[in-house]
Amino acid sequence: MTGRQRAILHLLVEEYIRTQAPVPSARLAEGLGLSPALCRYELIALEEMGYLQKPHASAGRVPTRQAFRQYSLSLLPPKPLPEATRERLQRALEGAREPEAFLVKMAVGLSGYPALLRLRPRRSPRVLQVHLSPLEGGTLAVFVLEGGRVKEARLPLTLPAERLRQAEEALSGPFLALPEAPRGLEELFAHLSRALSAGLSLTYREGLSEALKEPEAKDRGFLERLVGLYEGEGEEVLTPPGRVDVRVGEVEGLSQVQAGFAKGEWLGELVLLGPMRMRYLEALSVALSLSQVYTGQHAG
Repeated sequence: MTGRQRAILHLLVEEYIRTQAPVPSARLAEGLGLSPALCRYELIALEEMGYLQKPHASAGRVPTRQAFRQYSLSLLPPKPLPEATRERLQRALEGAREPEAFLVKMAVGLSGYPALLRLRPRRSPRVLQVHLSPLEGGTLAVFVLEGGRVKEARLPLTLPAERLRQAEEALSGPFLALPEAPRGLEELFAHLSRALSAGLSLTYREGLSEALKEPEAKDRGFLERLVGLYEGEGEEVLTPPGRVDVRVGEVEGLSQVQAGFAKGEWLGELVLLGPMRMRYLEALSVALSLSQVYTGQHAG
């Protein structure tokens, strides 16, 4: 891709994000000071490369997933919000009774998108004991952790009492990771591993209603996929501290902006969810800046 093609593509993506409508070549030619014929030639080339598509013969062009991805990656690393803004956010966060819940509220207010804050301990506590009890339609698992903590989980799996006793014997602690499952208990141990990992994590959510303001919300499938991301547990591996990522279209029609961080004994990531027609410039700045504010790395 040439520099001129990149400039045309980026302007087209920005226009589409702003207008939510196919972008005519005349607008691009005028915006970049190009002749209409040259602009149309370059648009045809970008279309052949898979960056653009034309919904109708007489309409303008719209970006593809490949175009949104190329555009969003060009914004990395993102620019933070102004220092004065970050200082105001820091003061507001320091005065919050629940800083994590307040952080996601700020993320929603600044970006206009649903936000998630995921926290996981740097080191999993040792498991001292695991108790398994049959329930109607499932199994109750009770994890006794170091430091006197107890985690409970209901597993969607029913086993005879004898098999549960066998599992408890194999789970005699202490241990950091579940031991190898005895033969025939692999499914139970997989459920236990997921339950233990989820039980040690914290997730804060806010702003799902913001998604209803997007034109894409008229599509029921879009909403179902977005709610699935919003309510899901997310990836097992979080975004590395200090890194900002953008994931475009990995879930159909959706984009995720993610900023990783470390604070004390916790690793975490702040995630903004939106359509592929996301305001990436603002979203990336918000995610980066709030992760820095939360960890006290906002100065300078």
